[in-house]
Amino acid sequence: MSGSLLPASILPGLLELALKSRLNIQTLFDQAGIDPDTVGRHDQFITLGQLDMLLSAAFAVAEEDPFFGLRVGQENHYGNLDLLGNLMATAGSLGEALVLLLRYKDLLVPYQQFELQEHGDLVALTSTSDESLNFTRTRTHNEVVVATMVAIGRSLTGGELGLRRVGFCHAQPASVAPYEEMFRVPITFAAEHNEIVIERAVLDVPLPTAYPKYNQRLRRLADQQLARLSRAQGLAGQVQDILEARLGQADTSVEQIAAVLNLSARTLQRRLRQEGVTFAGLRDQVRHRHACAALAGADCDMEQLAAALGFSDTANFYHAFKRWQGCAPGAYRRKVIG
Repeated sequence: MSGSLLPASILPGLLELALKSRLNIQTLFDQAGIDPDTVGRHDQFITLGQLDMLLSAAFAVAEEDPFFGLRVGQENHYGNLDLLGNLMATAGSLGEALVLLLRYKDLLVPYQQFELQEHGDLVALTSTSDESLNFTRTRTHNEVVVATMVAIGRSLTGGELGLRRVGFCHAQPASVAPYEEMFRVPITFAAEHNEIVIERAVLDVPLPTAYPKYNQRLRRLADQQLARLSRAQGLAGQVQDILEARLGQADTSVEQIAAVLNLSARTLQRRLRQEGVTFAGLRDQVRHRHACAALAGADCDMEQLAAALGFSDTANFYHAFKRWQGCAPGAYRRKVIG
């Protein structure tokens, strides 16, 4: 999943989040291997691995604000969701907008699955995330997801959402007052899914921004973007899958990976550039992700980890990890395991 792609048009929203987290944007983009020329472009892409680096860094810095996720989610609006948001806003009703969310969510959140479940006069919108990504396993992410679902729903309907209950995957924090103040409905913690429960009747209320003809045009654009993603997905995803399988082996040069794909090294690099990624960046993402997972484990030998990631010695691994994460491996390990 980490090799999946997203349109670079989502980057302005991530830049705004980085600013709220007081992050050094240039350093962050350099670490993630993102070309600033791709920002805001629908024809360029970033990988989920790059998104994971960006959001993990933003959420780590935001730990000083224990309710950062709630605050960021609450401030969201359908206009923040790029094409997907406009597509939902021009739908005829909230129910139709949610159907469009389920159909086109890969344009924005391919790592999340949504489901609508009807329970009598209530409807639950549930969200589950790919937990192979670091940021999706955080309380901050859960808070952003639930608060965003509520905020987007209210922005679409003009404020009337009929909210009856919300649920979070994480355990109940020491203070629940900010949750109660924000949602003013019963709240469940340690739930199976992140979810919001609303009145069934609200799904049929016409949206004030409904625009059927424009919605049809936006659907065509969304279909084109999904097709473009599908075409681009193949190569970057294949490269990451091969790198994952060969992690720690000697045969991970661009020439050798290109040969596996029956391409020349030059053609492989050119096609990856067209997708907004580089071979070196993809290889770094695979190594970075595995390094973070290993360092968070109970037992981790630095020399063995460096060798497993394909580094010639521990010093090279230390330098690379500091470039990726902004701190030494030992410092990262102390932080994540307490």
